[in-house]
Amino acid sequence: MENRRGKRDRPRGEALRNLFLDHLRKAGNVSEAARAAGVDRKTVYNWRWGNDLFSERWKQALEEATDMLEVEARRRALEGYEEPVLYAGRVICDPEGKPMTRKRYSDGLLRMLLRAHRPASFCQGRGIFEESEIRLSLTESDEKL
Repeated sequence: MENRRGKRDRPRGEALRNLFLDHLRKAGNVSEAARAAGVDRKTVYNWRWGNDLFSERWKQALEEATDMLEVEARRRALEGYEEPVLYAGRVICDPEGKPMTRKRYSDGLLRMLLRAHRPASFCQGRGIFEESEIRLSLTESDEKL
């Protein structure tokens, strides 16, 4: 009997869609957001296909989730993160028993961010068209093509 009451108390309609979108905004994963909202993945896709406003809000939620990923990538690239110091597969501790760490930075994330925000300067193959000028000339016989 308690199970039935729980289902009746859960959000419905627009409130359920909002719950899904809130989780999608945080997780950036449709399956996880659907599970958190207590609905089937297929259901949320049906909502998306049948409702232009919901579809737009879905896109916006994924954009916000991606923005959060970018913020974290930037933090790890610029501020770094603490990584435990290992020796022979074991964590090294200081004399007080506290695990020792070292600050690590992600050069790969830094390169990725530079390529995303300054592709003209940091993407491979840049300047190919700048270095060589392409010239076309048409002759009378080309008009038949």
